[in-house]
Amino acid sequence: MAAGGYFGRALVVDAGTAAASVLPLGDELLRAYIGGAGLGAWLMHSLGPPGVDPLAPEAPLAFVFSPLVGTPLTTSAKFAVVAKSPLTGMLNDALSSSHFAISGKLTGYDAIVIRGACDRPSVLLVDGDGARLADAADLQGRPAAEAEHRLRERLGRGWRVAAIGPAGERGVRYATISHDGRHAGRGGLGAVLGAKRLKAVAVKAGAKVAPADPQAVLAAARDLRARSFGPATAKYRELGTLANLLAFNAISTLPTRNFQAATFAEAPQLAAEELAEMRTVTRNSCASCTIGCEHIYRTRDGQRARVEYENVFALGPMCGVSDPDAVLAASGRCDELGLDTISAGGTIAWAMECAERGLINAPWLRFGDADALIRALDEIGARQGLGELLAEGTRRAAQRVGGGSAAFALQVKGLELPGYEPRTMQAMAR
Repeated sequence: MAAGGYFGRALVVDAGTAAASVLPLGDELLRAYIGGAGLGAWLMHSLGPPGVDPLAPEAPLAFVFSPLVGTPLTTSAKFAVVAKSPLTGMLNDALSSSHFAISGKLTGYDAIVIRGACDRPSVLLVDGDGARLADAADLQGRPAAEAEHRLRERLGRGWRVAAIGPAGERGVRYATISHDGRHAGRGGLGAVLGAKRLKAVAVKAGAKVAPADPQAVLAAARDLRARSFGPATAKYRELGTLANLLAFNAISTLPTRNFQAATFAEAPQLAAEELAEMRTVTRNSCASCTIGCEHIYRTRDGQRARVEYENVFALGPMCGVSDPDAVLAASGRCDELGLDTISAGGTIAWAMECAERGLINAPWLRFGDADALIRALDEIGARQGLGELLAEGTRRAAQRVGGGSAAFALQVKGLELPGYEPRTMQAMAR
């Protein structure tokens, strides 16, 4: 066993045959490529054929766990899903945190790498006994959260699941991988898992891994825990990451109507302070986190919706939508379909500007129209109507539409921009 929080091995699974092998990872390698994203990059370059199409069976995808996973350090339950992005064609790491990270690491591997493709919809199961495939025909077309719930009921206690929604199954280039209600969201790695005909990956802990200096880790954990309750994190505990919305609006950093503006007059209607007054708020924490910045709101129709700054910016000001219920509903729809909210909102906002300029025939698609926003999301998730174009992301869609639309397709190497105006935040622009 490797020292210092590693097992010193990766599990490499061929989804086509269910065959699995163990790849040794030496201490020197693990120190050179530290963390989930670092080790994941090495695995992709070592196991991925040069020039491989991201959605080809030969393209590997890896769930990679850092040496801190499984320790008492706050915010340590994080993992990276690493693959070649179908949105950018480049190496992509989608980071997330949940109990899946802990159970995945404690299967006894520092990474789970998947190559090949199943011949039918399947689930990959990994525990202390290795890997095997199970049928998932009954889970096809279901939201990731429902698939996760059904699998955990079927498999029994102790299993944790990362699943894709309908968008991943249909190859939407910004589909997510979801787990515990959270998402490895950016870059479309849900489409990579869907191309392998894997609806989900389920993991169950069966091992322990020790840090190099357990007492030092405990001391650091106590210190970080105490500081996590301090003033530096107060706004996130009280209001969540949405607390940043009004501040960004005040300094002209809030992308609005496809970056045509940097302030949104109706921003106060979407602010955390207003939403907290209007609706019952539940606070939640990620696994192994003492901060508790996750805020879940109840919409007007009684549904629960998770609220973060990025999904409110992308589905609100970016698309000119100011109705908080509509923005919460759109965020919930992205979760059901398995769509990255940033890329979804950015692509729809680009399409709204195209419609405004007469470049696409979609008179129903207008900035500020909440019903149009929901319709566009549904069409993207189904790859129907205008959604067949928008499921490709702004760069590819602009190449098809032409008419100068690439000039206002806000993306970098194919990836839609997050919620910060780079003409104001010049460090980001660089």
